[in-house]
Amino acid sequence: MAPKYLDHRLECPYCLTIRLRIPDDARPDTPIFCDDCGKYLGTWDEIQTDFEKQGGQNGVFRLDKGRIQRIR
Repeated sequence: MAPKYLDHRLECPYCLTIRLRIPDDARPDTPIFCDDCGKYLGTWDEIQTDFEKQGGQNGVFRLDKGRIQRIR
């Protein structure tokens, strides 16, 4: 069963929101920060890997151009 909520690196451990600040030209080693509180969340590669682990494109969410969208 696909997870209903995203967590781990996608959820900010400081403010508990899922709002990522992702530059248009993000590379695998680009640092990603929470868009609400500005805290470091991990590299773009780590964020994408975590997203895939949680169901990724086949789960209940889709990551498109840095935005996470619920699809179910």
